[in-house]
Amino acid sequence: MRLWKNSKYVKEGDYFLVDDDNKKYVQDAINNKAAKIITQTDDIYDIKTIKVDNINDYIKDFYSDKINNIKLIGITGTNGKTTTCYLIYQMLNYIGVKTAYIGTIGFYVDGFIKNLDNTTPSIDILYNLILDAKESGCSTVVMEASSHALKQERLHGLLFDAIGVTNITQDHLDYHKNMKDYIKSKKKIINMLKDRRICVLNKKDKYYKRFKNRKNNNYIIGKEVKIKKIKTGLESTKVYFKDKKNIKIDLSLVGCFNVYNYLMAYKIIKELGYDVTKIFQNSYDFNEPPGRMQKIKYKNNVIFIDYAHTPDAVLNVLKTVKKIKNKGIITIIGCGGNRDKLKRPKMAAIACMNSNYVIFTNDNPRYENESDIMNDVLKGAKGKYEVIYDRHDAIEKGIKLLDGKKILMILGKGHEDYQIIGNEKLHFSDFEVALKIIDIELKKYN
Repeated sequence: MRLWKNSKYVKEGDYFLVDDDNKKYVQDAINNKAAKIITQTDDIYDIKTIKVDNINDYIKDFYSDKINNIKLIGITGTNGKTTTCYLIYQMLNYIGVKTAYIGTIGFYVDGFIKNLDNTTPSIDILYNLILDAKESGCSTVVMEASSHALKQERLHGLLFDAIGVTNITQDHLDYHKNMKDYIKSKKKIINMLKDRRICVLNKKDKYYKRFKNRKNNNYIIGKEVKIKKIKTGLESTKVYFKDKKNIKIDLSLVGCFNVYNYLMAYKIIKELGYDVTKIFQNSYDFNEPPGRMQKIKYKNNVIFIDYAHTPDAVLNVLKTVKKIKNKGIITIIGCGGNRDKLKRPKMAAIACMNSNYVIFTNDNPRYENESDIMNDVLKGAKGKYEVIYDRHDAIEKGIKLLDGKKILMILGKGHEDYQIIGNEKLHFSDFEVALKIIDIELKKYN
């Protein structure tokens, strides 16, 4: 028996949780054979109804005994949440600790299970996923904690065995309105720790000191673990540490920012008390998640597909590939509709400044006029660029411009396999489109 706020998930014997936002779906839940209605409204229904002060408290109390022996790891931050969580998921399973992942790219247990609508799902779905993980034999769940979820209490009642804060840069100001509220929302997680109070922070983040809590055991990546040199290549990233033993590791991940994601994942696992020897010795075996610096080789060129959709993320990925020997960087980028407008010209300026050529295109326009979005974007554009609204055509043009040892960056959507235009969610995958176009181009010469 489970608790649900969405009537479509209700099965016979489940309880339906009602607030002012979803009470119009009570009859649907009853039709789906809900056993009880748990409500914080004053309404009474045709089946057994229990009045509570707060349905989130009810969820917490209902599931607490069922999931209390699951280890929870939470990662927040603007960029790097998905990669850090995915690395922890891989590392723990690698050493025999069965672990589930919940976040932007979906729900993973023993490999991919299903897509999720949000980075951090609604509270009922989240608790049920944790219970699903436990029933699948998992002892640990690692999850992304978004600013929206923290502010909206979607993680209400959860306590973490360890947390990490990757970095804080501009994002979601359409919702938070200012950085003060954004940071305040993110900071909630530092008070959601169990007794060992493991909190791993990133010295490269200019806001990291704001997340230091005297009650927590704060570990600082870049301060306690000092990096001497990072060498980025197409196939690997070599990391040299400031140590008398001249310790070095090879990562399959590309980029300096991914080194810090790796070290945060490694440090969290170490502080949780696991033997990390095997992880450290086999660092190259851990991969980036889908849509994060995902590489496609094309003739003697390379294409990277990445989720970068904030100014800081765009800067990081472009700075990374600039360090790789190349004969030109082409960037395809757009900005989502009905989202933070202030970041649009900033992203354009960064793309133009760090590329030889830029193609501006649609991301997820949603309900916003595509030309209005593009007008905001172009306020920051300069140098060599063009506008191709159709994303397929933009990717096709980008690939056709690859004429020898060049790098094509396709940014903004990463793992997403859809494009939202108006009220339609259309199938669209940057990765799939790129592969199809490459196949067509290669057949021309065969």
